Amino acid sequence: MPEKVFKKLNAHILPQRKICFFAGLLVGFLTHLYKITNWLPNWDSLVFRYDAQNMIALGRWFLPVVCSFSSFYDLPFFNGMIAILFHALGAVCICHILHVQKRMTAFFIGAVIVSFPTVTSVMMYNYVADGYSIAFFLSTLAAVSMTGEKPKHAVSALLIALSCGIYQAYITVTIMLTILHLIDETIYQGASFRNIFKKGVSMLLTGIAGVVLYALILKGLLSIFSAELLEYQGMNSAATLSGIDLMGSLYSIKETFFNCFFDVSEGWNLYVTINIFVSLFTFAHYVKYIIKNQLYKKPSELFVLGILGCMLIAGAGALAFVNASIDYHNLMLMGYVVFYLFFLILYERGADSGEKHACMKCWTVFVVALILIANQVVIANVSYHKAQMAYEKSYGVLVRIADRIEQTQGAEDCDQILVLGALENSHDYSVNLTPDMTGITDGYIIRADDETVGQSVLCSALNDYCEKDYTFLSGAEKQLLAQREEVKAMKPWPSQECIAVIDHIIVIKLGVEGEQ
Repeated sequence: MPEKVFKKLNAHILPQRKICFFAGLLVGFLTHLYKITNWLPNWDSLVFRYDAQNMIALGRWFLPVVCSFSSFYDLPFFNGMIAILFHALGAVCICHILHVQKRMTAFFIGAVIVSFPTVTSVMMYNYVADGYSIAFFLSTLAAVSMTGEKPKHAVSALLIALSCGIYQAYITVTIMLTILHLIDETIYQGASFRNIFKKGVSMLLTGIAGVVLYALILKGLLSIFSAELLEYQGMNSAATLSGIDLMGSLYSIKETFFNCFFDVSEGWNLYVTINIFVSLFTFAHYVKYIIKNQLYKKPSELFVLGILGCMLIAGAGALAFVNASIDYHNLMLMGYVVFYLFFLILYERGADSGEKHACMKCWTVFVVALILIANQVVIANVSYHKAQMAYEKSYGVLVRIADRIEQTQGAEDCDQILVLGALENSHDYSVNLTPDMTGITDGYIIRADDETVGQSVLCSALNDYCEKDYTFLSGAEKQLLAQREEVKAMKPWPSQECIAVIDHIIVIKLGVEGEQ
C-alpha cells in the first residue's frame, strides 16, 4: 500500500536530511514570497510568457523536456514553488555528500542554498526557473553518485549530460562539490594521497565523459532538426573550441570571483563584510586543522590540498576555459555557493574533538550564518521591489506607445512593426545590489530587439497587453527600411515624430539604432 511505502521511506530518511529539506522550503518561501505571489516580469518574461523553450540552438536540448511538465507558461507561484522544492532537494544531496551529522548544519545548508543570490536571479527568469532548479538538482545528484562509497560513474556522466542539456552553467556545481568532498576527506577524514588521487582522476574522467555525452547528443539533435548553434555567449565558438585563451580565461575567472564576493564599487556594505569575515575565518580554521593533523609532515597530502585549493576558484568559473570572452553573470554562478559550505561545515568539523575553542567557533558560525541568510533574504526582496518598479513604469510607457500607434493615420491597417533603437535607461540587464543581480534593472524592461535570439520585447508586449497581433521586422528587411530617409528623419521617443506608418509598416523609433 502507498502509505506503507511512504512510512518505510520516512523511516530511512535521516532527521538531518528532513531538517535540511524543510529549512529549504521555509526559508525559500520567505525569501521568494514576493516573487511567487506577484507578476514581476523582466524583458525575457514579456517574450517568453508562453514558449515551448526549444533552445537547441543554445545547446539546451533537455530544457523543453523538463519545462513541459509544468506547462510552458510563466506561472509565478507554480514555477517558483518547483524551483524552491528542487533547490531544497539539491541541498539535501549536499548534506549527503558531506555526511552532515548535526541538525543545525543541515538547517544552515538548506537555508543558504535556497536564498543564494543566483536563485533570486533564476526566479526573475521564472519561465525557466523550474527547469534550471532541476538542472541544479541533477548536478548535485551527479556529485552524490561520484562521491559515494561505490561510485556510479556511468550514472554520474548521464546526470551531468542532462544537467548541461538544461543549462550548461550548472556543471560548475558538480565540479565544486567534488572538490569540496576531496578537501573535506583529506583534512577531516585523513584520506591518503593515493585514495584522493585515485578518486580525483576517476571524477575528472567521469566529468569529461558527461560533457562528451552532452556534446554528442547536442550534435545529433542539431543534425536531426537541421539547426545551428547561435553565437550567443560564444556557444558556436565554444562548440568548435575556437575561443580558447588560457590567460584570458584566468583573468575572467579572477574578475568574476572578486566581483561576486568582494565588489565595493558601490561602496562598502554588509554583503562584502560577511564574505571577508567568512573567507578569513574559514581559511584560518582549515590551516589550523592542517597543522593539528600534521598534514605539513605529509608532503603528498599537502600537495594535493594545494592543487585542490587552486582548483576551487578555477572550478567555479570553469566555463571560461571554453570561451574566455564569456559574460559570467549571476545566473551562471550557482557553483559559488560552495564557498559558503566550507564555512558552514565548520559547525561540526572538529566540534566534538575536545578543542578549547570549539564552543566559540560553533557560536561564531551560528551567528554569522544567520546574518548571511538574513542578508540574502533582504537582497532577494530588494531585487523584487526593483523589478516591480521597473515593470510598472515600463507598462506605463507601453500604454502610451499603444495610444500613439492608434492615433497614427493608417496604423489600423498594419500588422507589422519595425522597432528601432531602445528606450533610454533600458540597456542594463542587472542591478548592482552587491552582488550584481541579473534579470533586474532600475530602468525599463522594454528593450531593443535582439535579432540573435529572434525576439522583440515591444512587439510581444503590445500583442499580450494591448490585444495586438503584430509581427516584427528583422534582418535584411529591417536594414533596408531603416536606411530610408524618412525613417532616418524620425525623432526618438517621446517625440511626436517617433511613430510613423511607411509602406503599411508601423515604424517605432525608441532611440538611435545601434546605441547600446
